[in-house]
Amino acid sequence: MKGVNFYKIHDSSLVMTDAAQTLTFGENVPSGRTVESVIFHFQQTVPDGFCDGAFDNLISNCRIILNGDVYTDFRTNVNDPTNVGLGRFGYYLQSLGRSATSVEVPSATAKDYWAELPMGANVAAGVGRMEFILGLAAAADTATAGSLEVWLRLNDDTQTTTRCITATSFTAATGIQSVVVRVPQNVAGGVSFVLMQNNTQALDGLGTQGVRVHLLGAFGLEASLLRYLNSDLSNGVMYAADGVSLTEQQYGIQVDGAIAIPCYLAEGGDIQLEIDFDAPVNGNTYTFTPVMVASLGTKQGQSTRSTQAAPANVARSVLKRTLE
Repeated sequence: MKGVNFYKIHDSSLVMTDAAQTLTFGENVPSGRTVESVIFHFQQTVPDGFCDGAFDNLISNCRIILNGDVYTDFRTNVNDPTNVGLGRFGYYLQSLGRSATSVEVPSATAKDYWAELPMGANVAAGVGRMEFILGLAAAADTATAGSLEVWLRLNDDTQTTTRCITATSFTAATGIQSVVVRVPQNVAGGVSFVLMQNNTQALDGLGTQGVRVHLLGAFGLEASLLRYLNSDLSNGVMYAADGVSLTEQQYGIQVDGAIAIPCYLAEGGDIQLEIDFDAPVNGNTYTFTPVMVASLGTKQGQSTRSTQAAPANVARSVLKRTLE
C-alpha cells in the first residue's frame, strides 16, 4: 500500500513515577517504505500536581536508530515538573515547525501527550529494525496507570531527511568566547538550526553582544533578535498548563535558557560562534545541538576510517604456529 499510512510498532504499559526511568526497546518496521516521522503517545492517570506545565518537561533524552543509523539524539539536563511552561524537548520539536508536534490535552489528572519527530528514512527491503532509548525524568508524584504507544507515519512522498545530531558541550565563563559546534561530515545536508541550551532554568546568560554566527555576518545577534528570526516572538511557543486552563493551550514567546539559532541550511563544515556570556553560573555548561536537513536520498559522506591494509587469516596463523 502506498501513500500515507499509520503503523503502530509499540504498545506497552508505562507507569511514570517520582524517580527517573530509562526505556530501551526495539521493534521491526515495514520494509520497502519511507518513514516520514515517528509518533510517541504517552497516557498517564495521575494525581493533581504530577506535572504542572507541558508534559515534555519530563522527557530528558530521546534516541532513535534505524538499522544502525542514528536519526535523533536529543538530550537536555533541564527537567522540572513544576515548570509551568514548555520544556526543552517540546521546544526542540516546535522549532521544527509544522513537520513536528509536541502537544497534549490539558488535564490535571489524565495526561494525554503526543510528540511527532520528523525522520525521512527509506527502509530497505528485508527486515527493518528501529531502536529507541527514552529518558524520563522524575515527576512530582507517581501515576496510577499509563501506557506508551509508538506509531510510524509512512509517506512515500516524503521529501527530506531530518537528523538531530549529538550535541557539542561548552563550559562558559564571563566574556566573549569562541564555540565550535561540531557537524559530522558523513551526514548529508545542511544545518537548519543549532539548539543552544544552558543547564539551568535561569535566563539565557547572554550579554548585549549576543551570539555572532560567523556564517551570518560580523555582528552579534542578541537573544531577542534570534527569537525574532526563529519566530519564537510570534507566539511561537505553545504548551498546556492545567493550572491555567483545561480547555486550551497557552502561548509564549520564549523558553528560558534555550534558543534555536537559525543557520539556513549551512554546509561546508563546523558552525563557528562567538558568544557574549554575561556572568554565567560558575561552571555553567551549554550544549549546542545541530539539526540537519537533507533531500531524501542524498548520498552520505564518508565516515572517518583506517585505510592501511591489515590482512587477517586465522588458518595461516594456526599453520605457522604448528610449524614453529
